[in-house]
Amino acid sequence: MFVTLDRISRRLVRLPRRRAPDYGPPTGEDALRLCSRRSRAGAALGTLALLTASCYSTEIRTVRVPVAPRSSAASAPGAAGSPSATTTAGGPTRPTYVERSVPPGSLTASDTGVTAGTIKIGHIGDFTGQARAFFGPQLDSLNTYIADLNARGGIFGRRVELVYYSASYQSPDQVLAAARRLVEKDKVFAVLTQSGLDNANTSAARYYNEAGVPCIGCHASSQMGLDLGPAIFANLVAPAEHGAILGAFIAERLKKTRMALGFCPSAWSHQIKDAVRTSFERHGGTVVDERDIGTCDQQTMEPTVTAWSSIVPRPDVVTVVDPIGMAEGAAAAARMGWDVQFAGPRGMLQLILDIGGSQTEGLIGTTDGLAPPGLRTPQLERFRRLLKAAYPNRTEEQSTMRPWADMSLFEEAAHRVGPTLTRKALIKALDGMRGWSDGLGAPVTYSPGRRWARRAIGFFRIHDRSFQRATEENYFTIDDL
Repeated sequence: MFVTLDRISRRLVRLPRRRAPDYGPPTGEDALRLCSRRSRAGAALGTLALLTASCYSTEIRTVRVPVAPRSSAASAPGAAGSPSATTTAGGPTRPTYVERSVPPGSLTASDTGVTAGTIKIGHIGDFTGQARAFFGPQLDSLNTYIADLNARGGIFGRRVELVYYSASYQSPDQVLAAARRLVEKDKVFAVLTQSGLDNANTSAARYYNEAGVPCIGCHASSQMGLDLGPAIFANLVAPAEHGAILGAFIAERLKKTRMALGFCPSAWSHQIKDAVRTSFERHGGTVVDERDIGTCDQQTMEPTVTAWSSIVPRPDVVTVVDPIGMAEGAAAAARMGWDVQFAGPRGMLQLILDIGGSQTEGLIGTTDGLAPPGLRTPQLERFRRLLKAAYPNRTEEQSTMRPWADMSLFEEAAHRVGPTLTRKALIKALDGMRGWSDGLGAPVTYSPGRRWARRAIGFFRIHDRSFQRATEENYFTIDDL
């Protein structure tokens, strides 16, 4: 479908800029929304002129085409048309790209969801009730990245379109139904950033595997372990590794010896708490109490923290394997005057600051493979600048950084495939990534038997109601501790 610039400009001027959208529960056909209908591309890019690049064009397109790596001896450096390889000392050889012109009409439909001019991707989140505080920023980040990507010419000249649905993170049936609609009715090519849906993701993840639909940034808190399946690519650290690094960090860097350990009833939480306990004890610590806290809200955390504070001698660290539980626990301890260190996985969320306020002071969490606060790279600076321009009230947090990293991964893999984009080729390109640095977190490595992208985590500390890095080091692997 061709859209004139006049129609785009008239549409854009009616769109609000200063408030993030209120994601109400969609019903019927209203549940489906294309990015082009809800995305504030003009606000994201700050100028209408950039939008002309994202419109369809009849001009010859210049695209990046991946070429096979060659050794330095194979061609003289800088020789015209000679492909080269980028090799880091002791690291993998990565493909490079050459610029080639693709005449109009040469790009054709290459797979489901890929036409000569568009690539359709899907997204599922829970945009209802309190959950929208977590999922709303994800959608805003996706929309901002896609608007910028299309303004840069898209992927081999193809614009990216986003179709998304709202489904309850507590309902596996709703999530599966949304996944089926994306694949069977909307004919999306791939799905991105289907995270945070916890156990509700399990059936959908199995469905994507059966259908051969790539899901980047998708993971299910299930018993699938490290092998999530042929089509699932988690863009974070595997739970067992995450927990092992966290447990060792608490013992070796925080110098804590007595831990109270709480978790919530999900497979992800169980995997991490088991690894935390094993690693903490291996480094000389003692877990003095371990319990399932249930919903990990204020109602359950208040009596739990009270019980932990009565242990003699008291624990010197409390680890809660749930960001909400961690914030509610820290607030409960502050109210009773118990000065104890809280530490746990993840938690770099504006929602945590909103829940605990100043009572979360000193809380330590992990970045789960993403960059720690304050790190400066060209990719992070671009993320911060574009997100602030489009959504001034959004912050740099897990819910906005994760989708950005997922889209960056999708863009890189699609460029490695080339103009003939297919699902099988995209999966193969992702599986071939070894130590790729996206500038947004720890290096990315996949293989057919390992679908957790990252092997290192950073740490943050809450100070003055803001996220600050907790260490001079950017990332830790289990070998570093």
